[in-house]
Amino acid sequence: MYARIFAALVATVMSGLIYTAQAQEFPTKPLKMVIPFPPGGAGDITTRILADTMSKGLGQPVIVDNRPGAGAVTGYEFAARSPGDGYTILVVFPSFVINPAIRKGLSYDPIKDFEAIGQAMWLPMAITVGLNLPATSLKELIALARAKPGEIAYGTPGVGTTHHVATEMLRLAVGINIFHAPYAGGVPALTAVTGGHLPMAVTNVTEAAPFAKSGRVRVLAVTSAERAAALPEVPTLRELGYPELEATNWSGLVVPKGTPPAVIARLNAELVRALNNKDVQEKFKANDMFPLPGTPQQFATFIQAEALRFGKVAKEAGVKAD
Repeated sequence: MYARIFAALVATVMSGLIYTAQAQEFPTKPLKMVIPFPPGGAGDITTRILADTMSKGLGQPVIVDNRPGAGAVTGYEFAARSPGDGYTILVVFPSFVINPAIRKGLSYDPIKDFEAIGQAMWLPMAITVGLNLPATSLKELIALARAKPGEIAYGTPGVGTTHHVATEMLRLAVGINIFHAPYAGGVPALTAVTGGHLPMAVTNVTEAAPFAKSGRVRVLAVTSAERAAALPEVPTLRELGYPELEATNWSGLVVPKGTPPAVIARLNAELVRALNNKDVQEKFKANDMFPLPGTPQQFATFIQAEALRFGKVAKEAGVKAD
């Protein structure tokens, strides 16, 4: 018995020494940060900010690798096939957990195939309508939709985006019949609203704010728990009586399953250091994004909760990407 206990203690100590050595040695070569979107978007901008800042702490270049396609599936599946050694970091967004609920034949599982490093940021969304729509509040929009079932379309940046699923969550909760009109981005959807071709749109606040400030659209609500700095006069869903419908766009970092815990801890430490950097915070703030440093465990729990929540909504609403 004592021999078994001694052996277990030795194994525990040796395991700790191995993990410590791995953390001290890591990294010894450049790292790759995979983003499942093309260059130029908000997600790409924040990824490059993080990659540049984290590279300084890691002592190795962090190269941004854009792999867009198939609603972000291309990038997610590429990372899932990569070695679990810490040298391939995947930047994930809500589509990471929404895709399995709306697409068939995926070769990645967001829970089983990855380990969390940490959340990076969150970004509020805006519920926007055209000036020609007779609704100056969310309450009036809901009443109008009830009076005209099946007549009001809402635009989003695409099928299966947070904007799409969050609006379906609103539709189900308040019992209205509005239908989805996917666009190739938030700005095209907002442009359609300003031209009178689309009654309403749900986009990122950063996209809606310029349209609202120039008087081309009316923003009825933001979807976050706090008011958006870019649109401080616009109420939140919580203020309007719908706290359960709060939803945000977010991003975070994960690595393929099997990555050593010490390596994950090192990457998390550098991510947290980057998110607490004043220059990084200012750059995020300029895009109305909010840094959210935390532990791998916190982000893993968040990913699981979002997967359950959005998966349930997608199923009830019949959202399909195929």
